[in-house]
Parts: sequence; structure tokens; C-alpha cells
Amino acid sequence: MADDAGAYDPDGSTRRNLLRNASITGVGIFGASALLSPLDAFAAASKSQKGQFSTLASKSIRRGKVNANDVKIGNYALTLEYLEAAFYAIADSKKYADPDIAQAAKVLAEHEQAHVDALKKVLGSAAVKTPKFNMANVEALLVDQETFIKTAAAIEPVGTAAYAGAGPYVQNLAIVKAALSIHSVEAEHAAYTASILKFKGIEPNRNPVPNAFNKARSFQSVIKEVSGLKLNDGPLQP
Repeated sequence: MADDAGAYDPDGSTRRNLLRNASITGVGIFGASALLSPLDAFAAASKSQKGQFSTLASKSIRRGKVNANDVKIGNYALTLEYLEAAFYAIADSKKYADPDIAQAAKVLAEHEQAHVDALKKVLGSAAVKTPKFNMANVEALLVDQETFIKTAAAIEPVGTAAYAGAGPYVQNLAIVKAALSIHSVEAEHAAYTASILKFKGIEPNRNPVPNAFNKARSFQSVIKEVSGLKLNDGPLQP
């Protein structure tokens, strides 16, 4: 993960090759007051300003308009939020023996479901449906409480780092404000899960807040990281 931090490449290249059969596109109606999810950044930091999610952010932010970029990001984000919300909901149902890990599953499930609900509300009839989950792969990541919390601690920093790359590509000021409010929560999630790893002795040398500054992650880098988990059955197609 650290190898890809800040690896934004105008041509969309990355340092890893983890992508496994995943492709996402989306259209719909995305309201200016939308509460963006922590994974909205995935679609925003695109290959180039001439690419699928291109934008001249400063001009459109001043105009306060929502363009096709925001529309695509909305449905793309919803698809990814479905994955996170389902993953944590199943984790919560496991009722892990360690009360702190069980509480983490509950808190994360509630937060991610709130993001799903918000996105579905603003997208309305344009909202994509829940992808088909690969339950065997999901269960493998939840087989025990240690595997779960390690996976959660790996997932949470991805959305946080993606925001730095996404910022210039989110166009409407109201959306930018909402995204920033979620970004801070995602950073809390990252520190929260890392702290559990440290203080439970799972990763005793883990530093929950290792950096004074966090680097951005590119679109391709984030997509590869999430796709490598194979939470869904087949390609993601919102």
C-alpha cells in the first residue's frame, strides 16, 4: 500500500499489478448537496484531465455546477459503498469474542451503511443496484477476528489517501465540503483500526498515526487495491 501512496500518474500507470477483472462505469443524477462516501475518490482521480473523469475544478467550483464527473462519481461511489457496508455488516454479525473488535465491526457497519443510504437518496431512481457478492471470499476475510481487523485496517487508509488525489476532480463546492467531512471520519477509521492492531498485540509495532502528511493515491492504485479483495462476484458494473 505504501508503495502506491502518492503515485498519481497523468497517464494512469501505477506501481502494482493487482487488478483482477474489475471495471466500473456509471451514469445518473447526482445532487449538489450529496454526502459523498469515503470511496468517492476512487473514480475522481482519473488517468488525465482528458480522461473519463476530466474536469477544470476551479472554474466549475466557482460556478457551483454539478457536471458529468459528479454524476459518474456518485454511482461509482455507491457501488463501492455497497461492498464496504456489506463487508462490515457481515463482520458485525459474527459477534467476535473480543469486545473491542466486535465494537469496531458494529461502528464501521453503521457508518458505511449511512453512506449507502445517503447516496441512494440523492441518486434516486438512477442509483445502481447492489453488486453480487462473492461470499466465499468475504467469509475468508472474516474467518476470525484477527483476519477481519487486519483487513479493515488495510481498507480504511485507502479511502483516506484517495481523497488527496480526488480533490482537484470534485467540481461542486457543496460536494467538496461534504467529501472533506467524510474524509476526516475515514482518517479516524484508519487510526481506530490500526490502534486495535497495536494494542491487542496483533501488530505491536503498528503506528496508528505514522505520518505528519499523507500522500495521495491514484485512481488506478486504489482500484487495484480494492479489486484485489474480490468481494464481488465478477466485474463491478454500476
